[in-house]
Amino acid sequence: MKKIHILAIGGTVASVSDDPLSCTNYRTVLCGEEVLATLGREKVSGIADVTVEDIIKLDSASLTVEHWLTLARRVTEVLKECDGVVITHGTDTMEETAYFLNLCVKSSKPVVITGAMRPASAISADGALNIYNSIVAAASGKLEDCGTVICMNGMLISARDARKIHPTRPDAFTPVEMGALGCVTDGTVELYYRSARRHTVNSEFDCMKYDTLPEVRVLYAYAGAPDDWFDMCVEKNAAGIVIAGVGNGNLSTSWQKRVKELAGKVTIVRCTRTNGFVNRNGSQDDDDMKTVCGGNLSAQKARILLMFALAEKLPLAKIQQVFDQY
Repeated sequence: MKKIHILAIGGTVASVSDDPLSCTNYRTVLCGEEVLATLGREKVSGIADVTVEDIIKLDSASLTVEHWLTLARRVTEVLKECDGVVITHGTDTMEETAYFLNLCVKSSKPVVITGAMRPASAISADGALNIYNSIVAAASGKLEDCGTVICMNGMLISARDARKIHPTRPDAFTPVEMGALGCVTDGTVELYYRSARRHTVNSEFDCMKYDTLPEVRVLYAYAGAPDDWFDMCVEKNAAGIVIAGVGNGNLSTSWQKRVKELAGKVTIVRCTRTNGFVNRNGSQDDDDMKTVCGGNLSAQKARILLMFALAEKLPLAKIQQVFDQY
């Protein structure tokens, strides 16, 4: 029987409300064993030997890079003894944590992240089934070499492509235009795709190497957005900036000017605030601005990849290659 270790981090899946009809007003109080109890150990006793550990108890909006590094190191250690890891996590930054682990945990064993969109006390709570599906998926033997996977609402989604697109609905997570890796239905795992991008054992990044990572800020573009935000980034010694540009990663005239002024001083990545692929040297001249094209990574995930690239002190051309490969 496979050994699956649960690492509990809090979040909605570990939360309750005094009102069973409330799906948005709740407090995080449950420990990892209590979260598993919402499902019942007996439900998975014939599927896997499940152990539980509380590692961090925070709303995911409060997680930091240091928390991510702590988690990644612990996942790495656990996978030496277990067949897979399931992480119960808040959904607000779940996609970021998943992508972070996808880049720096050096193991081909399954790492599955799950949570809930509704508290355990709600009459329509989704956490128990998400946990069950995650344990089934991690123990199935089908997720080897798939990288970190998010399991929510019966879907198995690559950490790279997963996005949270709704604040409250159970179907809040989607791979957008990329497609899900597979699904879990009635205890059966069906896998259809694998990510072609580099991750985990094929990644050049290793969580055991870093005590911290360089500071990278995200700037969100909109009509009339001020360009003095760049000054703030410089004042705070940011090593990198990710811009969530409009349309095809487009920047206003004033932002283009500021970006050119910072060339060689701060590494800047162009992404889009929409869903889709930003084209290098498309409507914006990346060669002229000395910017990196973020492809179809969201700004929040591009920030994570840029932090790792800067930690390795990679030159600009190599950083573009990293964004093309990961």
